[in-house]
Amino acid sequence: MALLRRILYLAVCEVIVFDVALFQEPLLCNKCNCAVKGVEFIVDCSELSLKQIPSNIPENTTCLILKDNLIENIPAYIFNGTNLWYLDISNNSIKNLQTFSLHGLDTLISLDLHSNNINMEPSNYPIGVFQTLVKLQNLDISTNKVNVGSALSYPSNSFSDLTSLQTLKIDGLPTIQMGSGFSNLTKLIFLNFTGHCITTTIRNDSFINVPGLEILVLSGCRIRSIASFAFTMLYKLQFLDISFNQKLGFDAATLPLFNLNSAAFRILNVSAIVETFAVGVVVTGPQILRITHLNITELYMDHNRIESFDMIVPSMVPPTVKVLSMVDNRPTFGWYLLSFKGIRGIICLYASHQYTSHVPRIGSQITNHGHQTSSLHGKCPYLTDDDNTKNAQTESPKQNEGKSHENFNHISLFYWLSKREEDRANFVITLPENIQYINISHSKLGYPIPRMKFAENKLKTLDLSTNILNKWHGPVLGGENLEWLSLTNNYCDEIYFDFFRGMTNLHTLHIGSNFLAFDFEVDVNGSIFQPLGKLNTLDISDNKITVLPRKFLKAQTKLKHLDLSNNKMKKWTLDVDNMHDLEFIDLSNNSLSTLPSSLRWFGDKQHGRGNDLTINMLGQTLQCTCENIRFLKWMKTNTTQFVRRNEYMCEDIHGKRISLDNLEQVVLNLEKQCTSWTVMVVVLTNSLLVLLIVAVVGLLYRFRWKLRYFYYLTRSKYRRYMAVSGSVENSFEFNAFVSYADEDRQIVVTDMIEKLERQHGMQLCIHHRDFLVGEVIAANITNAVRNSKKTLILLTKNFLKSYWCIYELNMALMESISTGRNVVIVIIYEHIPVKDLPHELVQLMRNDSYVEYTDDPEGNIVFWESLTKAIKAD
Repeated sequence: MALLRRILYLAVCEVIVFDVALFQEPLLCNKCNCAVKGVEFIVDCSELSLKQIPSNIPENTTCLILKDNLIENIPAYIFNGTNLWYLDISNNSIKNLQTFSLHGLDTLISLDLHSNNINMEPSNYPIGVFQTLVKLQNLDISTNKVNVGSALSYPSNSFSDLTSLQTLKIDGLPTIQMGSGFSNLTKLIFLNFTGHCITTTIRNDSFINVPGLEILVLSGCRIRSIASFAFTMLYKLQFLDISFNQKLGFDAATLPLFNLNSAAFRILNVSAIVETFAVGVVVTGPQILRITHLNITELYMDHNRIESFDMIVPSMVPPTVKVLSMVDNRPTFGWYLLSFKGIRGIICLYASHQYTSHVPRIGSQITNHGHQTSSLHGKCPYLTDDDNTKNAQTESPKQNEGKSHENFNHISLFYWLSKREEDRANFVITLPENIQYINISHSKLGYPIPRMKFAENKLKTLDLSTNILNKWHGPVLGGENLEWLSLTNNYCDEIYFDFFRGMTNLHTLHIGSNFLAFDFEVDVNGSIFQPLGKLNTLDISDNKITVLPRKFLKAQTKLKHLDLSNNKMKKWTLDVDNMHDLEFIDLSNNSLSTLPSSLRWFGDKQHGRGNDLTINMLGQTLQCTCENIRFLKWMKTNTTQFVRRNEYMCEDIHGKRISLDNLEQVVLNLEKQCTSWTVMVVVLTNSLLVLLIVAVVGLLYRFRWKLRYFYYLTRSKYRRYMAVSGSVENSFEFNAFVSYADEDRQIVVTDMIEKLERQHGMQLCIHHRDFLVGEVIAANITNAVRNSKKTLILLTKNFLKSYWCIYELNMALMESISTGRNVVIVIIYEHIPVKDLPHELVQLMRNDSYVEYTDDPEGNIVFWESLTKAIKAD
């Protein structure tokens, strides 16, 4: 029974302990952000205006973040019972540390106390304060309050307990002296004084107790002098940063380096060690001589307003230097430029932002942005681990034999620029033999690029962006190894078709922000980029392009990324069917309202190849109309991706802007609108078709006689009557064509033939006698009218009832209009009311072109005489 009670008691105790742990953890996590990452439990209580450290920290917390609060002190034993690895109490208001403030942090690896008010007074760092931090490797107590009025020194006895410390960031006192207590820090390799650094002097014994340092950062202090042997004891030193000490100067900076004897030394940063507005800065031979014994692989001399070098300086640069940075200086032309190629080991050259203007103001305008310690230019793409551990591999003069170009003199680029233009063709430009990366961007270079020829070189990356290289004539030969080129933002408005002829291995080209639209738009055969068959990234953004020729990029079969953003394109005309690797097209900030079916089909093909296309169409207004519904439906599919599609806008037929955030609903609404619109279009189309047919029929009817006349006139050219030989009027076959109704034939046979043919010798055309057998009646009529001088209309009631008589009348009228002759003679045989006469006939008779038949013997004689005269009249 007693055993059972004991088991129940233990069980209840475990439940109580477990419940307390669960209660504590949610209680703090209700206020702070808690997260689990792998084996770590992180409690983030930053920016909560806390005035004290929470007392209920969960036991399983490994990372506690209390930065950016209002904490003023760290109570003793506050961290007892914790298992922290990382503790951040930076940017608070802590003024001092107590002896047991950090007690219980025996598992702590990193402690961050920067940006508080803990200065270097011994009382603020009591002996034993770090005693329990046996595993601490990283300590940051920089950017704390520095009391300039006190005679301060580092409380080395308090730091002596940090035997595992590797990295220490601390403020710089007026005079640096790492006391004897620091000699226990045998694992300390990184010492950084960048923060509140007011150091003016580095003494010979400043670092005597920390000889194992590998990285020493003294950047952004106020150093004026460094003792000659200040760095002598640092036999493992690899990285030294004394940049941004603008009262130092090159003489004071290089003097202690002469006595540095670290075989492991690799990186030296002496950037910004002269005044911001210094003039006449010259780097001398003796200054460089002091570092020639060091195995420097990276040398940084940025922001020093350097104007010139002694002529011997380039050849004195240590041959181990792989990275040389000369950013933001003011180089002038001088003889030293002729020996630039003598820097034989250099791989990467950073020389951007030359001649930068600095606006005068109180204090330094140039600031240190916290360089990396492994490599200030970690982006140097061709610097390998081997380059940091062995000297430059250079060829002896004998190894270079046979590589020269016959009939050419080898000179440096700057010496080549000094030659007359007509003499430059006789020279080959030589670059440092190992250089692979050059950055001369933002340097106000203002030259056209003429024809140039470089000697054999290894250059792969060249950045000439943001200069004033405004004419690209070329060709630039000798760039077969070049892979990456930027000529962005150079105000260029002229590029020759063969400019890239010597850059056949280029795979990335940036030429945006220029004025090349005209040269691109006239390049209908793709000549400009023809040599660049290996190109996979092309940036021609912001070139004011409105349209591109269809075959502009016909040679770019390997292109993957195409940037056409920030242009003025209103329609897509480019053919990209040959680019099977194309992955991304940037069309943002143009004036496109849709994409054609050719590009949509291409996107579907890419999806079928397993290489989905991505398009960026931000910054332009698409069309939400029935004509564009196919494009919107295609955009909705997943075969082609669109960058931030939910931000696209479209415009309907009324000018209303619609968000494409819910594209499916937009397409659905548009389909409904377009269905009713389609019905309306069909009705209107059919109506217009009917109206058109009616109009055509009306016109045909209106001009039916004229059309018939011209038709048979043309037909008669191939089947004409022959003129009567010997006839006075030999241009006509007949004197007159008699148009009459068959019911009135007797009048023609008894009277007209007798009076006109037999008595007056005329030749009449009478249809029942003279029409060709087998010919179409209409053709016979047209030929009779055409080959007769006059047409006699025998006007009777029967005439008006006859279709063919009316036809003959209209053909005669057409003949009159066509020839301008008075062809028709109307013979009124019967009295017919005017209202029953055709309109054309009334108009004709109003011009007195008719004669009236009469049976009166005397009147009959006058009738025939008048008719005879009318027939003979012109």
